Amino acid sequence: MSKKQRLTTAVLCAVAWIVADQLTKAVFKQILAPGDVKSFLAGSLVILPIYNHGAFLSLGAQMSDATRNMIFIYGVLAILIGLSVWLFRSSRLGRTEVVAIACIVGGGLSNLFDRCVYGGRVFDFLNMGIGPLRTGIFNVADVGIMLGVALLLLAGMKRKPTSPGSAAA
Repeated sequence: MSKKQRLTTAVLCAVAWIVADQLTKAVFKQILAPGDVKSFLAGSLVILPIYNHGAFLSLGAQMSDATRNMIFIYGVLAILIGLSVWLFRSSRLGRTEVVAIACIVGGGLSNLFDRCVYGGRVFDFLNMGIGPLRTGIFNVADVGIMLGVALLLLAGMKRKPTSPGSAAA
C-alpha cells in the first residue's frame, strides 16, 4: 500500500469506529436512565448503562485517581501515538494490519475522549452471554479495539517467517 492509501484507509476506519461508538453511546444515554436494564434475544444481549472508571472488565477501577489517569489517559495516549507512528512510517504493513491498527486507534481515541469528558470514566452499556457465561460490560469502541488486536494477531500468524538477513516481504 502506498503511504496515501495507508493514510486514507486508516483515517476512514478510525473515524468510523469513533462515530459508531459515540453515536451508540449518545443513543443509549438518551433512552436509558441509570439503573435501566433492557434484555434482548432471551437475555443473550443485555443493555445496561454504567460509567466505568477502569479498563477492560473494570481493571484498575480501584486505583487512585492520579494513577488511573496516568495509565488510562497518558499511557493510552502514548500507545495510540506509537501505533499511529508505526502505521504511517512502516511501508511493510499490509491492508489487514492497517485496518487493525486503525480499529485500535479509533476505539482507543473514542474511549479516551470519554475519559477526558466524563472525569476519567468511560460509558459502557453492552453485555453478552448465555446463562452464567457472560462478558463484562463494554461498548462499541471496545469491540473495535478487540477486533484490531485479533486482526493483528491473525496477520502476524499469516506472515511468512524470514530468515535473518533476508529482505522481509
